Amino acid sequence: MIRKLIILCLGVLFTPLFVCAQFWEVGVMLGGSAYDGDLTPGLIDMKQINPAGGVIVRANISKYVTIKGNVYDGTISGDDKDATNPKNLNRNLSFTSNILDIGINCEYNLTGFVANDRHNSTSPYLFAGLAVFSFDPRAYDNVSGQWVRLQPLGTEGQNTARYNDNGHNKYALTQISIPFGIGLKHNFSRNWNLGLEFGLRKTFTDYLDDVSNTYVSYDYLAAESGPLAARMSNRTLNKDLTLTDNTLRGNPNKDDWYMFGGIIISYTFLAPICYRF
Repeated sequence: MIRKLIILCLGVLFTPLFVCAQFWEVGVMLGGSAYDGDLTPGLIDMKQINPAGGVIVRANISKYVTIKGNVYDGTISGDDKDATNPKNLNRNLSFTSNILDIGINCEYNLTGFVANDRHNSTSPYLFAGLAVFSFDPRAYDNVSGQWVRLQPLGTEGQNTARYNDNGHNKYALTQISIPFGIGLKHNFSRNWNLGLEFGLRKTFTDYLDDVSNTYVSYDYLAAESGPLAARMSNRTLNKDLTLTDNTLRGNPNKDDWYMFGGIIISYTFLAPICYRF
């Protein structure tokens, strides 16, 4: 009798959260990736959206709350050839970088979502969480005819004698971001779901594109870090333009962002037993 009473009490307490909704879900994301930074003319440069993909795992805690883990892989890029500002056109910088995003997010299903339940088969959702990401900007060197990694070069004088302070160390290629965004999920078959998702990632670096601060004297950078570093730092079209240590190369007051968006196809492992009290 006591055992039944305990089970009944637990059921009353936890049924609103777990009735028919405690299941696992695995899936794939197919879509695109982009970035917002010093080499984008607006929020997103439509010419620089690149293919992206990844995998997701969801733990559906209740019909309203879902915990999602993801591993997304994509490419971000930017090119001053897309700029509308004559100053940026003359700057003539460009980059591309693979970006790997490993995150955990909490999704809130606005109208409630339960697989294999026609009354809760579709729901928009909001999500936010924490992610670790890696990047490694590269650019094409016309002289050598090769793609070169930019971070080791220190194109803005990082780790040179003149700029050897905490503000000018070489930036880390693995960092933390804050993901958040919106989505829509629909259970179109007993175990199968289809969704759309778009998410922004707030970073704490201004160097996704290797551009942030001011130019460094060409001769000084060539002497300290080599001619390749100087060449990749100053790629201006107008070579007669005088660039000093006070000439801005980017915008140091605005950190870079990156984003993923696409279609998510997932399979739900439904609980074999649904307890009701």
